[in-house]
Amino acid sequence: MIQTDEKNTTPAAMTEAVERVLGGVEWISDTEGFVRCPGESDHSHRNGRKDCKVYLDRIPTITCFHSSCEEAVKSKNAELRVALSAPARLNGSNPRRRSPEEKARLIELNRKESIRRRARNSRDAVLRDFRWPVSQITKASPDVIPAMPAEQWRMHLGLFAPEDVVWIGDIFDSGKPEHTASFRRREEWTSFESAPGSFTCPAVFKEGSFARSNDNVLARRFLVVESDILKKDEVGAIFRWLKEQARLRLRAIVDTGGKSLHGWFDYPGEAEMADLRLILPEWDCDPKLFTPSQPVRLAGAFRTEKNAWQTLLFLDGKEGAR
Repeated sequence: MIQTDEKNTTPAAMTEAVERVLGGVEWISDTEGFVRCPGESDHSHRNGRKDCKVYLDRIPTITCFHSSCEEAVKSKNAELRVALSAPARLNGSNPRRRSPEEKARLIELNRKESIRRRARNSRDAVLRDFRWPVSQITKASPDVIPAMPAEQWRMHLGLFAPEDVVWIGDIFDSGKPEHTASFRRREEWTSFESAPGSFTCPAVFKEGSFARSNDNVLARRFLVVESDILKKDEVGAIFRWLKEQARLRLRAIVDTGGKSLHGWFDYPGEAEMADLRLILPEWDCDPKLFTPSQPVRLAGAFRTEKNAWQTLLFLDGKEGAR
């Protein structure tokens, strides 16, 4: 990792250094953007806008789709890393004046970094102060959960509205016309005798869908939170913090039959969600579950490879889906 002077490690200073070295950057996230390749004149094939990219999340690096510019890219990478070790001193000149748009973007980058830093520093305190082990979670369930796991899947699906089109299946039950059968209204699914599959989605889909894709998502009903790093008796603290401090309504907690728990919350507003996307990864929660069409475990299904049931530990099904 590049070592930098502390006073020059703010996102604003880093961004300024990158743009001085590489010219204009088309930022697509806090740490990634498309740039013009420093060896573009050496390219032997047609240039594309997305051919060359800069990454700042680990070792600052430029990568290019073309191979004929390897030496130019290597040289520019060395220059970039030196610049990021002392961005304020780059070229020995005063920083250029930023446009209002640049200033707004840098303010937002600093705000996001502040949220991440506070979350990172508070992780251990949250795990300690909001401790909620499995033994307490099961006692706190507002709804009585059937003792037989095979009877729990209908209760889990009951969080959705009867007319919601819900996907249920296995991971690869998506993408072809024959997979239309994996997309049904909730009221149709509940007529099945047993759980129709091991996975579902916290989002609902458009009528006629056969692909579990973000483009086919009609609405996001729930946010599911999971950690493959925290133990089951630890991740409950994250669920409790979201419930008590973030004021999200906790609807269900599912034991996946493996090493993790899934916490189901009513989907928050986009402003709240924007901050949670920054906070939760700092607490070892899986960011893949921020994807609308990401599959998650359905309670009441049997997990063959683990020889274990996926079970409900907590359920608040009152009033159904929002």
